[in-house]
Amino acid sequence: MEFNLEQLVRQNIKQLTPYSSARHEFTGKASVFLDANENAYGSPLADKFNRYPDPLQWQLKFQLARIKGVPAENIFVGNGSDEVIDLAYRIFCNPTKDNVIVCPPTYGMYEVSGNINDVFIKKVNLTEDFQLDVEGILEAVDEHTKLLFICSPNNPTGNNMNRSDVEVLLNNFPGIVVIDEAYINYSKQKTFIQELTEYPNLIVMQTLSKAWGLAALRLGLCYASMDIIDLFNK
Repeated sequence: MEFNLEQLVRQNIKQLTPYSSARHEFTGKASVFLDANENAYGSPLADKFNRYPDPLQWQLKFQLARIKGVPAENIFVGNGSDEVIDLAYRIFCNPTKDNVIVCPPTYGMYEVSGNINDVFIKKVNLTEDFQLDVEGILEAVDEHTKLLFICSPNNPTGNNMNRSDVEVLLNNFPGIVVIDEAYINYSKQKTFIQELTEYPNLIVMQTLSKAWGLAALRLGLCYASMDIIDLFNK
């Protein structure tokens, strides 16, 4: 099935541009920063918390790219994975019109975020052995189905989804397939982040909250094609 990103994105999102501060747009040599009403005397702490950060977090992305083996341009950093989920709804789903598919029992925030964004949730339950019902998922698709959320390793059952089933869905689902790998570091399962060039409709979510023990920082990671990352940056 041919994937068409343009047909999936909301029209108002296409017209947006990523946030850019005046400081980052300035090309000359500046020694005094008066553009953002910041505390010019600095922070009492070692880090420069008095300055607004880079809105695209390039310094962090370059480090993540080195660790994960993925280009920095294919990474989006969110305020926890919940922001990534919410933005996926905002980018692709028109409220009261579009729908998404989730596979219970699974992470509850997919449905919560859908309800907040007024997007209909279609539920296709996992099989008795907690695997994806591939046939049921594809049968549930209609012209307004935009997203499919797959949690693997799954929360709360803990098992990995069969990779071959996920690949069938990536090849046949007409919308965006979001694979949530929050618990990938506790599993022998191979990550899908190395498959971004193979599947233009793929979004992979990971987090620094679990295995990295950095839950208080609220750092959710999103890996996708540059075209999709550009939409998230808007």
